[in-house]
Amino acid sequence: MDRIAISLSAICIVHCLAVPLAVAILPIAVLGLGGESHFHAAILWLVVPVSVVGLIMGFREHHRARIAAAGVLGMAIIAYASIYGHGQWPFSVEMIVSLLGSLLLAGAHWANFAVVRKVHVHHPHC
Repeated sequence: MDRIAISLSAICIVHCLAVPLAVAILPIAVLGLGGESHFHAAILWLVVPVSVVGLIMGFREHHRARIAAAGVLGMAIIAYASIYGHGQWPFSVEMIVSLLGSLLLAGAHWANFAVVRKVHVHHPHC
């Protein structure tokens, strides 16, 4: 789940960086993709459940609340920027806030993944 969540965060980062370029070069791109708000809604529907499951599974192994808290904060920042910032804030502010949330969430998943690898022990009967 952590690998999937890191990939989704990377997709969000690429989106935040690539869309302004695509809009500048090909104004028709936004119309062809169904509008940017569709992407934000779709990515939230993917990011939140995958992240929650991955962080809960990791927490059960390592019991490190800071990792889970960082993941929850990253999700909250992304959701807030997508729901309240989109169309309300200047685009550059929305992009920076979204990137920070995505980086925080990806970092939490990376830490979750690394710590689980370190502490997970397979029992001889498995």
